Formats: sequence, C-alpha cells, structure tokens
Amino acid sequence: MTSPVNTTNYADMGLTTHTAPTREIKKELGQSDFLALLTTQLASQDPLSPVDNKEFISQMSQFASLDSLQTLVNRFGELSNSLTSNQALQASALVGRNVLIEGNEGYLMNESVMAGQLNLDQTTTNIRFEIKDPAGQVIRSIEVGTQEAGDIDFIWDGNNNDGERMPPGNYIVAAYGQVGGSTEQLKTSMVARVESVNLGGSEGRILLNLTGLNQIDFNEVKEIG
Repeated sequence: MTSPVNTTNYADMGLTTHTAPTREIKKELGQSDFLALLTTQLASQDPLSPVDNKEFISQMSQFASLDSLQTLVNRFGELSNSLTSNQALQASALVGRNVLIEGNEGYLMNESVMAGQLNLDQTTTNIRFEIKDPAGQVIRSIEVGTQEAGDIDFIWDGNNNDGERMPPGNYIVAAYGQVGGSTEQLKTSMVARVESVNLGGSEGRILLNLTGLNQIDFNEVKEIG
C-alpha cells in the first residue's frame, strides 16, 4: 500500500513564496553612479588615514569634467538632429523647383529653354558660347562681346544655328573668352529641375535627383529659383 505524500500548503500558513527580482546590469556609469561611488568612498574611508585633499579635489574635478563633457555631447547630438531635420524640410520643398549648380551640362525639356549663368572673375572680352549636342558637335554659336566681372545670366532657346528646334536631352554649354590676351574656357553654372529628394543618403547626406542629370548633394546648390 502506497502512503500519501505530505505536502505543505504555505498559503494556509500565511506564507508566500518569493522570487528574487531580476537585476539590471549597467554597462555604463552615469552621474548618479559616480556620486554614489564617491559618497561610499568617503563614508568607508579610514578615519586615521582620510582621503588626501588633493586626491579628493582631483576626483571632483574628474567628475565635473565628465559631467560637462556628457552635457556637451548631448547638446551637439540635439543640434545635429535639428540641423538635419531643417535640411530635410528645406530639401523636400525643392521638388519641382529649379536650382543653380556649378557645371556646364544642362537638360533641354520639351517646349522649354535651357538657362544658366556665366561666372566671371574679371572683365573678359570676345566671349563666345558654344552649345554642343550629346555627340559633342557644336549646334549653336553665340557671340556676346565683352562683359565685366560678375555673374551673368544666359538663356538658350533650344534652337540650332539654322533656327531648328533641337530634341529634348542633355546639352553642353561651353563658354570661351579672352583673359589677359589668351583665350580661356570660362566658368559656368546651370539651372536644373529637382525631380525628387533622397533623405537616406550615406552619412546622413541629403541628395537631390535632377531631371536628366546626375544626383547631387544638397550642399552643392548655389541658388534656388
């Protein structure tokens, strides 16, 4: 005959079982942890051999430096996030608008013109524009004479030398002029249309996708039209 096993019902005796709470292990020490360690050190020191004043001041200085550094890091993090958010907001508002960027390549759209800017560092004579098709052939030449230093806007109507309308596509605007007695190629900037914005660029960069052209960094924009 099997004897019943006696079990103890702790609830009937007014007792309950207790499970120790899970302790969270900290991987980093914060300001409160540093203060707790310093307080414990002072409370546990040998009265006959207290902490040297210079050592104590050094520890307090380290604590102050640590606290200031952490505050500075947090502030810079907040500033960086704020600047990135502002840039993203500005960039998203550019979709469908024109921007001015350095270079000499533009995109001619249907029933439209191609615009840009001539950037002169000094007065230049005998300035000549050459519009080249994707194959590099000159399809239009325009003489504009002498221009003083500065930024000069220009527009190509999309026609060749015979007055025929050119098809949509990429075209090069090469400008030449005489500076100091020699002929040089001059700096130009082109107007481009922002088609979309990429907010997920590497290193937090904001990238603009231009119609018919390459992708550029938001910081490369000289002017917004």
